[in-house]
Amino acid sequence: MKRQSGFTLIELVVVIVILGILAATAAPKFMNLQSDARISALNGMKASVKSASAMIYSKAILAGREKLESSDVCSAAGVTATCPDGASVDIVYGYPAGTAAGIVATLQDEMVECEAATSTECDKTADWGYEEAEAGTIYIFSTSAPVATDCKITYKQSAGDGKNPTITVESDGC
Repeated sequence: MKRQSGFTLIELVVVIVILGILAATAAPKFMNLQSDARISALNGMKASVKSASAMIYSKAILAGREKLESSDVCSAAGVTATCPDGASVDIVYGYPAGTAAGIVATLQDEMVECEAATSTECDKTADWGYEEAEAGTIYIFSTSAPVATDCKITYKQSAGDGKNPTITVESDGC
């Protein structure tokens, strides 16, 4: 008598069920790639904000303005006498002010002013938008993000001499 080899129907069904369970647990992780991309973009922008803020603080130190409550510095490279139009940055205790003329001007990135809560109505030609909140605070967010008030960077200007600005990422709504 000849023995047949192969898989039984029950063995095949068990393998398919196991693969289905694995797919059901792994699929949600792969479906959430847009949210992860938005969070990564926010973290990248946060690093840019921190870097730009440090650069302006260095320029303020060189100009002797790091202890002034309100002043300005030139963000253009190599400028010693006069600052080109649009290159002046408002500072508070040496760090960029939490305004469009402060941190937004420091970033030198094409950004549009609009409300974070209505980011879908922003000019989509710019990748980033900003909204000036209470005095000294500005929100920076992606214009491609869904309407969400908790998918943004919050920049709060320096509160005094020797105090760093506060830069936080809110990514719950991304």
